[in-house]
Amino acid sequence: SVHTIITRMGLKAGQSVAILGPGARGILMMQVCRAIGAGPIYVSGLDRDVPVRLAMAARLGADEVINVEKQDLRARIAELTGGIGVDAVLENTGAVEPIDESLDIVRKGGKVLWAGGGIRGGIVAPVDTYKIIVKELDVIGEISQIPYDWHTAIHLAGTGRVQLKPLVTHRYDLDRWEEAFDLAATSSECLRVAIQP
Repeated sequence: SVHTIITRMGLKAGQSVAILGPGARGILMMQVCRAIGAGPIYVSGLDRDVPVRLAMAARLGADEVINVEKQDLRARIAELTGGIGVDAVLENTGAVEPIDESLDIVRKGGKVLWAGGGIRGGIVAPVDTYKIIVKELDVIGEISQIPYDWHTAIHLAGTGRVQLKPLVTHRYDLDRWEEAFDLAATSSECLRVAIQP
């Protein structure tokens, strides 16, 4: 997340951010944004994300969480930003609709990061390149990190500016590893699963 926010996106204090997808990575991104002073920060998700993921995002510093099955994301971001849009959008869902939404909710000259779905081989999404061109957007893809980003990440976690413990929502003994893997792969009721010896 440090690589994404600081190195790839170059986000700064005072810049507004929308994070699409409240999984562990999205919540880590939100915390790094908060740690560098970015804001306001809006995090969006689905109905199934409300009890755990969106609640965690709100608890750890999101200025507003948006359930996109109850509110229109485009309309809500327009309302929150006075019709301007956010400075940066971080898309983590790996779904088609948020790819399109990301281009609509970012301000002219803003930045969009598409990171969702990368570990699954990506997604095929129709993209209206006119939106990118006319709004003069920077669209960035990202999946990895650089070793020197680890120093910043460790510092942020060590000073408590980024909280990691709340992201481990489930713990399993080693003999229940298959159950742990199944939960991690299929449930929106968890963020990260720890397997303990």
